[in-house]
Amino acid sequence: MNDRLIHRKMRMARTVLAVLGSSFTLLAVAQSAGQFIIWGDNAMRTNDHYGASRFYAEAMEQEGNSLELQWKYAEACRLSNQYTLAAEAFEKVQRKDLGRAHPQALRWLGEMQLCSGQYDAAQKTWLKVKQKEKDKTSVVAQRAENALEGIRMAKANMVIDSVLVEHLPEPVNSFDSEFAPRTGPDSLLYFTSLRGELNDDEEVTDTANYHARVFTTRIEEAKWSPVTGLPEQINDAHNNANSAWSRDGRWFYFARDDGRGSFALYALDRSIFGASPSLLTGDQGQNYTQPMVAEWNGKQTLFFTWQDHAHNGDMNVRCADLDGSTASNIRPVAIELDPQGNECTPWFDASSRTLWFSSDHLAGYGGFDIFRVDLSNEKPGQPLNAGLPMNSPANDLYATYDAATGSGWFTSNRIGSLAKKGATCCNDIYRYNYPSSKRPIVVIPPQEPQTVAERHITSLREKLPIRLYFHNDEPNPRTQDTLTKLTYEQTYRSYKKLVPDYHKAWGDPGSRAGAEGIEAIDDFFTSRVDFGFEQLNEFIVLLKQALKEGQRIELRVRGFASPLAKSDYNANLSLRRISSMVNYLRTVDGGVLLPYLDSRALSIGKSPFGEDQSAMGVSDQLEDLKGSVYSVAASMERRIEIEQVLLASSAPAENTGIELVKDIGTLPQLQGRKIPFEVKNTSQEPLTLVSMRPDCDCTVVNDLPDTPILPGASMEVIVEFNGRGPEGPLRKGVTIFTNGEPETIRLVITGILTHF
Repeated sequence: MNDRLIHRKMRMARTVLAVLGSSFTLLAVAQSAGQFIIWGDNAMRTNDHYGASRFYAEAMEQEGNSLELQWKYAEACRLSNQYTLAAEAFEKVQRKDLGRAHPQALRWLGEMQLCSGQYDAAQKTWLKVKQKEKDKTSVVAQRAENALEGIRMAKANMVIDSVLVEHLPEPVNSFDSEFAPRTGPDSLLYFTSLRGELNDDEEVTDTANYHARVFTTRIEEAKWSPVTGLPEQINDAHNNANSAWSRDGRWFYFARDDGRGSFALYALDRSIFGASPSLLTGDQGQNYTQPMVAEWNGKQTLFFTWQDHAHNGDMNVRCADLDGSTASNIRPVAIELDPQGNECTPWFDASSRTLWFSSDHLAGYGGFDIFRVDLSNEKPGQPLNAGLPMNSPANDLYATYDAATGSGWFTSNRIGSLAKKGATCCNDIYRYNYPSSKRPIVVIPPQEPQTVAERHITSLREKLPIRLYFHNDEPNPRTQDTLTKLTYEQTYRSYKKLVPDYHKAWGDPGSRAGAEGIEAIDDFFTSRVDFGFEQLNEFIVLLKQALKEGQRIELRVRGFASPLAKSDYNANLSLRRISSMVNYLRTVDGGVLLPYLDSRALSIGKSPFGEDQSAMGVSDQLEDLKGSVYSVAASMERRIEIEQVLLASSAPAENTGIELVKDIGTLPQLQGRKIPFEVKNTSQEPLTLVSMRPDCDCTVVNDLPDTPILPGASMEVIVEFNGRGPEGPLRKGVTIFTNGEPETIRLVITGILTHF
């Protein structure tokens, strides 16, 4: 297995690829469970783990109670990054086996729960792993400790706004796998891709050429140019990946496999036309890959990833002195940087003497996380997790960093990457930028206990993103309006009633295409449409509690639309869809959230998108209704997302409110008093007092006026104080929220409380 999670898709079995094409359904009808298991085993041997999972799943339909078959299926799902399916499968194995035949099931269950972002479930699992591990110094025990720390980090740091992350579009990314982005000395973007031409049945047309190759592209007028493969002297018939250059740009370095399971590093002299690459370093049974060149300690240094199959199979970062096509003095970067587990994809920033790398053992958010470590001293510093959003529950690798621009690249298979074999099947390339600083912002998990507000905001963020789906051009079709009177619940119920129309669009359910289309639509409505509405209602329960306890919260909502109309129309359509969600928030549970919306204690930030943000490959042809309206791909684009929850200050913003103060003198404790305030409307518009929030349960305004205060007029508002409080100086108040200017009016009482 080459480079573990990074290269495992490269050596696909040609026979398995053919079986997984149009003939798969017919084979499923005719073959026995035993035959599917044989095919699955063959696929596993050739590292086609996704194909193996398909075969094992078919076998389980006939022989689902077999423990060994369930274990094989769990492993195939794990190795093909189908995290949720793998977690479900490992849980079944663990429940049935209890660690007897497969003691690793519990550990892999915890890893898969982490990778799918199931942090509460993962915490319970890792606590069990830690409890069961007798040797507290073992690799598993250390991993359990790190996993639990990573879960704490994930719950404490759900959003880091300092980093802007961009998912590169097609043609750079594809529905296959792209990784290892590097900017070359010619300013081109070099990257590695496993991609091939597909026929109508989505089979690779030339499986002999379906391997990893190095491509280039560039930005031209804000668009990425078509990708171009490097010459055959680099992209030969083997897997070729991972670009690097000598500091003077003369030598080009890359990794190539030998067809027998080992990668080696090669060097190509770019100054000699037609030169062939020469072996830089490599040994049978070992992997040398992911090269990167920088100056370190006065020498041109080659950083790379090394893996010894005969040892423990883990990947480790190594370095060597580099002179053209000669690498010498190969050694660990530092003894302290050889943790258990895998570390890989090194990048060294010479300006700050910082090594960036990825690890699946240190405390992180799931899978591989990106870390950096200071190498400016004799001993390295403590590796620091790069934090969110650079890291995710999935695998995050190949980080670069340019200190001059505060930006870089990385690779991830996170949700949102282009995928057809599960949401996290394939790697894509991402770009990131620190807009407010030229240096990375270190994410250090808080050591102090979370406040109530932080716990609320963390619970809310754990539900994100919330995706809500719509039928084509709904709500209120064929209009340029940006608002609607409909609620999301109404659009959701109407959408569900259209399922028969979606079935009908796919034709005869007895045909293969019809049956598969209907099955996909049913799965979409269950796993996406229904789940989104359920998730929204669960979110509202937590939202009500946070608002009730005085938090001021902003929801950031983004809109999407399928490309069936002009972008300005789609932008307005997205706003109508966001409006339907806001209407639902205003009416749910008898309007319990209405006062918070009116008072701006709960606010909605809207980011509508039109066609230019919809997915590539979705039909925009009116005559192609099946593709543009009734397909799953089009349906996935007709959505809005609650993507961020921000905790605003509990105090009103500067210059948005006024404060009125009355002194009540000396008052005995527990002796109540009613204090009248005159509230005058100094604006040019009628002012309505919408709601109030007291500082404590000792002050209240029981009767807000129902009628608005006319411009220039005044109205009496009575604050009731029950006399409860500590002996000594008194300062308590009530905040009144309005529908205009000022946004808030603070009514404050001061005085002295004496012992009763």
